[in-house]
Amino acid sequence: MKKRIILCALLLFTVLQGAFAQITIFGSVVDAKDGSGIPGASVTIKDTNIAGITNSSGTFGLMNVPNDATLQVSYIGYKTVELPVDNQTRFNVKLEPDVQILNEVVVTAERNERQRTIVTAFGVERDIKTLPYSVTHFFADELRMGDMSDLGRTLHGRVPGLDLLQDGQGAGAGTIITIRGGSPLYVIDGIPLPIVGGRTDISWLNLEDIESLVVLRGYGAGSIYGVRASALIVITLKK
Repeated sequence: MKKRIILCALLLFTVLQGAFAQITIFGSVVDAKDGSGIPGASVTIKDTNIAGITNSSGTFGLMNVPNDATLQVSYIGYKTVELPVDNQTRFNVKLEPDVQILNEVVVTAERNERQRTIVTAFGVERDIKTLPYSVTHFFADELRMGDMSDLGRTLHGRVPGLDLLQDGQGAGAGTIITIRGGSPLYVIDGIPLPIVGGRTDISWLNLEDIESLVVLRGYGAGSIYGVRASALIVITLKK
């Protein structure tokens, strides 16, 4: 009887050791049609904080991945793929275009011939029509129709779901923008700005320098840049 208990304990220890073992995985994310690498794809380990994005050639690497985890890969306009890790260290993930998502794109701003694309991660340009998010677009002359004292006041009442929090007191006080209760990710000329303490300092930005501004609203909008954010504010400055 004692031997059986010891044997069961050893078997249980072996199973648990395998389940909790962690590995490093590598791989590539490509378009299933032409095999080209997809830069900026979101690569996460499901139900964990382990995440990353593919580089300019579409490759990625993740550390401390549990053996029994599930790899989840997603990119705007493509179907999300989930794969069991199952002790594998190399992955070649092929993403199929999601026609249904592309057909359900909601564009709330009038399109203008002057701009149909925005610059996303790694300098990749995306057509606004292919983005599965609500889009509100402003050009410089449209921005000047609002309160130009700061960006929050300029956009207030003109972007659905946008609210303002007071930042400081007195004549020099500014505002903090929230969209659907969360802090947006700001991207200026293709470069995402850091979010520190739940906010991004844009008090230095001269609104007169803005050529155009696009607000993208929707769950996971920040995944374009590998950041969890409910909205993006993409700003293009005058050259």
